[in-house]
Amino acid sequence: MTIRIGALSLNSRVYVPPMAGVTDLVFRDVVRRVDKNCMLSTEMVSSRALMNRPDPRIMDLATNEHPIGIQIFGHEPDVMAQAAQMAESKGADFVDINMGCPVPKITKGKDGCALMREPELAREIVKQVKQAIKIPLTVKFRLGWDDNSRNAVEFGGMLEEEGVSACTVHGRTRQQLYSGHADWDYIGRVKKALSIPVFGNGDVFEPQDALKLLEKTGCDGVAVARGTLGNPWLIPRITKLVDQGILDDAPDEVERLVCAALHILGLIKYKGARVGANESRKHLGHYTKGIPNAAPFRARLAKIQSFEEACEILAELAYEVGGTEGRTRFLESLPQVTSNVIAIDRAIMAPLSMSSISI
Repeated sequence: MTIRIGALSLNSRVYVPPMAGVTDLVFRDVVRRVDKNCMLSTEMVSSRALMNRPDPRIMDLATNEHPIGIQIFGHEPDVMAQAAQMAESKGADFVDINMGCPVPKITKGKDGCALMREPELAREIVKQVKQAIKIPLTVKFRLGWDDNSRNAVEFGGMLEEEGVSACTVHGRTRQQLYSGHADWDYIGRVKKALSIPVFGNGDVFEPQDALKLLEKTGCDGVAVARGTLGNPWLIPRITKLVDQGILDDAPDEVERLVCAALHILGLIKYKGARVGANESRKHLGHYTKGIPNAAPFRARLAKIQSFEEACEILAELAYEVGGTEGRTRFLESLPQVTSNVIAIDRAIMAPLSMSSISI
């Protein structure tokens, strides 16, 4: 099934929307190594901050990650229009406006989901951004501010009137944050009211969840965010189940640990040893979640200072779950590692496949 978002044609029904502190260049490259067609977006970018620093690293795009959008947030129409032009100049395939972020530091002004309380301001933002760019414009929003002010149907209709090419609807209110259950029925009401493509978002952690969401809501696609943490394979598994009716097995524990190690190496190469190691810790927690007997290893991984240190611990965990064969498979899947604490019998020559990062 092909989804058309303005002039953009998508060969996937899966969208990985922005996650602050997660969907950076390295994470997106991990996704691209397992899925070439899903739609991606950067982390959200402050439009106001762009006025002072017009070329932040958060807007870096790689040549191999299209279709890719840049998400912006803010509440000043003219500033948002300028930010959208910057995103277009960076090579984005579409610009996404965040009107759904629920966190207080964003909503305490008029940003994120706060714009659902001021639909006329949201309308003006969309109008000016739409006029400023040639690429498609999309918007992500929630069901409303709280259960007493659910206005997603009307809000989505307004966005379509102003020329938005597609939208993503998270099935919770701002008041819920990420608690409770996503209301797929209400997402379905939004889809029924609109003619533009709608991506349903919320509580998709297994391929079967995505299939149920699409069937229940009638949405054109599914947006998967938290479900991809430590689990990028969720994306191609959803696609295969939705398109072919085939449920592929999830990767085994050793494959997950290999991906974790490559993710860490990418972060360190891209962001430097200190920042890369620090940011790796949260990802290591996700990759090792659910692995039997991983708790003590995870506690150690939460304190790693280097790639070599992480590999030592991950190799031990690979041995825990797969014995000597598991540890060997883990080590042989990595680029050459020099370490005083990991004894490697022969040179490990498998290259890192992260094409968007200079190793």
